[in-house]
Amino acid sequence: MFEYWSFFILTFAGFIGLGLIIYFMGSRKARAEERKYEPYTCGEPFPRVNVGPDNLYQAIKKNLGIEDIQKIHTGKLSDYLLWMLAGFIAVVLMVMML
Repeated sequence: MFEYWSFFILTFAGFIGLGLIIYFMGSRKARAEERKYEPYTCGEPFPRVNVGPDNLYQAIKKNLGIEDIQKIHTGKLSDYLLWMLAGFIAVVLMVMML
C-alpha cells in the first residue's frame, strides 16, 4: 500500500522540481533587441510619426463635420465612462439583433 504513495510523492516532487527549474530559467532577463519596439510593417521601413493633440481629432472633424469638438469633450472621466457604456450597450443590441 505504501509503495504507491512513495511513487506518487516521488512523481509529485519530480514535477515540482521540473517546474522550479523551468521557472528559474525563464525568469532571467531577456535582452531587448534594438528593433523589438519598432512597429511590424512586413519588412518595410516605417517612418516615425508623432501625432500632436491638435491633430488627434482632425479626421472626426473632417468626416462628421464637427468643428467645435472641444465643447463636446468635457474631460471628465465619468462622462467618458458614460459614453463608453452607451456605446457598449449599442454594440450589444446590434449584435443581438443579428
